[in-house]
Amino acid sequence: MPVPPRCPFYLTLKFIPLFSNAGKCTQDNGLSTQNSALSLLKRLLIATTVLLAVVPTTTSCTLLERQPRSNSTLVYKGPVTQEVKAGSLIPGTDIRYISRTGDKTAEVLINGQRAFKRSGDSLDWTGIPLRGVEMGLNQRVLVYTEERLQAGGTVRLTVDGVSSKPGWVPQVPDKTNPSLVVYKVPVLYRVKQGETIPGTTLSYTGKTEKGAQLGGLPTGESPYRQGGDSISWQGQLRPRVYLDLVVRTAFYNEDRLNVTGFATVILAIGG
Repeated sequence: MPVPPRCPFYLTLKFIPLFSNAGKCTQDNGLSTQNSALSLLKRLLIATTVLLAVVPTTTSCTLLERQPRSNSTLVYKGPVTQEVKAGSLIPGTDIRYISRTGDKTAEVLINGQRAFKRSGDSLDWTGIPLRGVEMGLNQRVLVYTEERLQAGGTVRLTVDGVSSKPGWVPQVPDKTNPSLVVYKVPVLYRVKQGETIPGTTLSYTGKTEKGAQLGGLPTGESPYRQGGDSISWQGQLRPRVYLDLVVRTAFYNEDRLNVTGFATVILAIGG
């Protein structure tokens, strides 16, 4: 779903998906691509820093979901494309793709009812894939064959009863796993001094001569981050709901820390 032009983060958000693949490009294409990726990183950080520094906190941006006031509820929203094999369910939903029919439509089962879709038709779903989690898919059919169907749109996850604990997270498989629901969405947070980065146990202590100082890190890890440095956290949000967060320091001063990056939310629905 395109970001409306009125959103002040429009240009920055256009760069974020490219930046997320920068590491892979570096490995594949050698030194010239590495320099290109580093240049892209610098441009992204500069643009993000300027935007976060000057845009009021009341700014509305439809792609990046504003977090509820309650620390026990988190909302993640972002673009998504997913593929489902014939005879299988879209993980976490009761949407099952049957196959391409003789009249060239895509036959699906939604809530046990048959539906026949064409490219561009809606394929929405709202429900509770796991206790404490509400999921909404607003998507459209992109392409389909006898073997598989691909859909794209946006996902919105609301996680209640959050009690973050750092630790192990399930490994994200290369292929669709029916026992795991995995969504990777962009995030952008303004963290006031003394508060924690949403979904984590990491807090912003304040600005120092060495950079932005964080609290809640593992023993022995440096708490300081300069502009552009990465911050990562892995752990559990609630039973069977996990978060793998990787963000970068975009701006900081005595009062707040601004970070932007990606949150991978993992729902262990099987087993």
